[in-house]
Amino acid sequence: MSFLNRFRKQTEPAAPEAPPAPAPIPSKAKGFIPPPPRPALPATGDPKLARLQQRRQALEHAIELVEQSGDPNSSFQQRIAVLDATLDSVEAEIRQTLPLPPRTLPDLPAIPIEHIGVSLDPVPSVSFSIGPARFAYAEEIDWAERGTQIVKGDLVPVEVDIDRLIPDSIAGSVRDELAAHLERSLFSFATDLRDRAVEGDTQPVATTLTDLAISCPRCGDWQLWGSICLRCLEHERRLRELNAERSRVLDERTSEVEERQRQVEELPLQRRRLAETIASIQALQS
Repeated sequence: MSFLNRFRKQTEPAAPEAPPAPAPIPSKAKGFIPPPPRPALPATGDPKLARLQQRRQALEHAIELVEQSGDPNSSFQQRIAVLDATLDSVEAEIRQTLPLPPRTLPDLPAIPIEHIGVSLDPVPSVSFSIGPARFAYAEEIDWAERGTQIVKGDLVPVEVDIDRLIPDSIAGSVRDELAAHLERSLFSFATDLRDRAVEGDTQPVATTLTDLAISCPRCGDWQLWGSICLRCLEHERRLRELNAERSRVLDERTSEVEERQRQVEELPLQRRRLAETIASIQALQS
């Protein structure tokens, strides 16, 4: 450094700028109005006084929330509004789902189911005929490590000719729906024949093609073998889901209301605690 530079006033380094305060994250709740920021507590070196000031702020905040819970913009009223809207939507869907419009579907001819044969060795297999169509089902062989068959499984179709069972007078989407129904109903019938043989029960007699697609007395849809209506089962399942959702929303709403009522009943106690805390703070500061 030169002789003259020693006596020149040196430029002081600029103090680093403080990082900007993070912006508050806005709430995504519809209609939510954030509360005004609460004033920061003054710093104090007395830990007891600091704890009392924190307690005072917490009590004031809790009392304020309860006193403002009747305001439409309060968080409590917003939660209740959301629950009410959800409940209205579920109840509207229940009302829409409750009626099960009856269907009118064609019946199948009473073609006898004949030549029923059931074999259990080496694996269960079932065969029968409906008119000129032959049907056969059998379990897949699944061998254990020591050469013995594992527990019985589902039957799989070996020979199936559903299209020959459907009269030519049934066409379009109804024919496709009937074909899908008969595929399931024939599987149920074959499984029933196998289970009866395994359990030593007698096989059904005088069974016809009509018995595989009987009209449901409740909704008019075709029933599977064994008087099972898939449409009614799906309707009942959906109603159970909706009623369970309705009960859940009602329970949640009741809990919200009961919690607010508890807080309102505790307001006198909270105000007394706040007054005692303020008195303790004033005593320490005097």
